[in-house]
Amino acid sequence: MVKTRLLAFLVGGAMAGAYIGFGDIIMFTAGAHVDGAWVHLVMGAVFSAALTIVVFAGAELFTGMTMYMPIAVFAGRASIGDMIGVWIACWIGNLIGAFALAALLHAAGGGVLLGDGSQQFFNVVQAKMSAPAGQLLARGILCNWLVCLAIWMSTRTTDAAARIMLIFWPITIFVAAGFEHSVANMFAFCMALIGEHPEGVTIAGAVKNLFFVTIGNIIGGAVFIGCGYWLQGTGRAKAGEQTAKAGVPAE
Repeated sequence: MVKTRLLAFLVGGAMAGAYIGFGDIIMFTAGAHVDGAWVHLVMGAVFSAALTIVVFAGAELFTGMTMYMPIAVFAGRASIGDMIGVWIACWIGNLIGAFALAALLHAAGGGVLLGDGSQQFFNVVQAKMSAPAGQLLARGILCNWLVCLAIWMSTRTTDAAARIMLIFWPITIFVAAGFEHSVANMFAFCMALIGEHPEGVTIAGAVKNLFFVTIGNIIGGAVFIGCGYWLQGTGRAKAGEQTAKAGVPAE
């Protein structure tokens, strides 16, 4: 699709970037008015709405593509070049959508993020930008392991209610634990950088975070879910072939 319908793919990517941004908005809005003992859990619970919207509405999310494209390569349906091309186009599309939503929210007054919740919002952004590279990489891996797990599980049922719950738990875990999602960070950084902001909020800090978190997200999705379940599926297929050859009834 990237080769034949690049504009359509970028539009799908922009939609996903905006949908994840909406998740950031409700997350920071809810978190600004919650008791400190519960803030991380509440922020995680409400952010799960973002991936739910992406899955049900249909959009091109970079973090999900880190799982899908390696599987396509392993299955012989795509080349490594195709995979990299999709990743780049999807990442750029997500950034476009995140920036567009941030610009619109600024035009609308900034909501709680730039209002009575601005101190917490900027504190979170500065912490993300100043975190060590190794921590960002590890948090990116852990985050997308859970995000892709949510997507993987949701595809195993056609029941809408079940899909929502299967998305809810992994997303709640990753946000509550403080892991790093590159697309969610795109919106947060755009929102923080567009207008007036503290000195600790910088473009260089945003670039550093997104670089290491993106790499971590790729590893988490491609290795821990894409490669992991591909190998598991291959192993099951081989076991099934051996069982059939031996004349043993399948379980």
